[in-house]
Amino acid sequence: MSDKNNYENIDELLSSILNEPRSTQAQNTTSEQAVDVSKTSVINTAVRLDEEIDSDSVSGQTNVFNFGTFQSQHGRTGLVPDEDASEKASVRNAEKPRKKKKKRKKRNYTVYGGIVLATLVLCVSILISLFIIVVIRDVLGIESNDNEFTIYIEEGSSTWDIADQLYDEGIIQYKEVFVAFAKIMGADGNMYPGDLDVAYNMSYADIIDDLMEARESKETVTITFIEGITLYEAAQLLENNGVCDADEFIYTFNSTVFGYDYEQYVSSESLKLYKYEGFLFPDTYEFYVGDTAYNVAKKIRERTDEILTSEVIARAEEIGYSLEDVVILASIVQKEAGSTDDMPAVASVFINRLNNPEQYPRLQSDATTAYIDNIITQVMTVSSQTMCDAYDTYTCLGLPVGAICNPGADAINAVLYADDTNYYYFCTDPETGIAYFASTYDEHIANCELLGIM
Repeated sequence: MSDKNNYENIDELLSSILNEPRSTQAQNTTSEQAVDVSKTSVINTAVRLDEEIDSDSVSGQTNVFNFGTFQSQHGRTGLVPDEDASEKASVRNAEKPRKKKKKRKKRNYTVYGGIVLATLVLCVSILISLFIIVVIRDVLGIESNDNEFTIYIEEGSSTWDIADQLYDEGIIQYKEVFVAFAKIMGADGNMYPGDLDVAYNMSYADIIDDLMEARESKETVTITFIEGITLYEAAQLLENNGVCDADEFIYTFNSTVFGYDYEQYVSSESLKLYKYEGFLFPDTYEFYVGDTAYNVAKKIRERTDEILTSEVIARAEEIGYSLEDVVILASIVQKEAGSTDDMPAVASVFINRLNNPEQYPRLQSDATTAYIDNIITQVMTVSSQTMCDAYDTYTCLGLPVGAICNPGADAINAVLYADDTNYYYFCTDPETGIAYFASTYDEHIANCELLGIM
């Protein structure tokens, strides 16, 4: 056979395989047995390859690679695009309704931003306005406190030095503003030293005007308050030296709050004779003759603040007492101890009693009865047994209601750092001032007999 006939036989054979029934294929195969064996192998190989690629291609379906379908065209088998499959896919896609995307509502952040900005501007404006008002009030001296007092401007003080001093005294609140006013008024470098009468309600302009005037120094007097002095005795000493009126001083000293930290620990017990008895620190002071009671009280209480520091307050809390308790007990130790050296031991006696109230409910200090006899009964126009009992440590339980004098630093420290003893009694030699301590009542009686004070 020629090659042409072989190709035709191949075509017919492929057509019969793809399009005719199995029975017909068998007949054609028998009739074509003369076909060359090598060609038949090629045909069989092609058929197997066709079946491996897509067994469903004979029915016109799309192959796994989606290239198209196998069809027999003009007696040949080929790969053609699957137009039907594309159309079916289009139809299916058309049948499925598309889900509409929900439109997100856009927030109007511009409006929110405007509201926040407007609120911020309003708050800032209010704060600035309040600050300006406060500054103007201070500059103009709009202050309810009109108490006058005197300060001393040292020689060579600069404008800033004066501003610092006025600020520390609480007369002005804005040093920079004061310095600016001084420069505007031409006072910078032209302010005189010396005594200056001031008040909290003075304007910056009035203060500067007074500073620009030459002032004569006021007459002063030096007064020493000994340790253990009472407020009543201190007031009499001030009046006798021409500083201020005694009654006015006592009233001002006990009714005025200067803003020192220790003041918050002082109670306002109604049974107290004087609220701030015990808080006049004994020291040597220089006062102006004819000064105001406010100025005198301020100077003394300021010195007391230098003694009753935050460390003292913390130590009092550490040993389980309030600051006022320490001052009250120190006032008793101040009066009872014959010497500074005995103070820590004397303090231990009272502390031991306070720590053992069931066995020793009362302190039994003779110094408290002396305060009643010498001060309370002399000051009170109408006797008050209730007040006297509140101070009498032979009657009241524990500490008296208030201090009985103004203790010094040694007595205060003796209470804060008392000796660790088991003493509950002591007595003092009236001639030598030496103290004799005892742990039991029998020992105490023996000491008293020894000193001849029983």
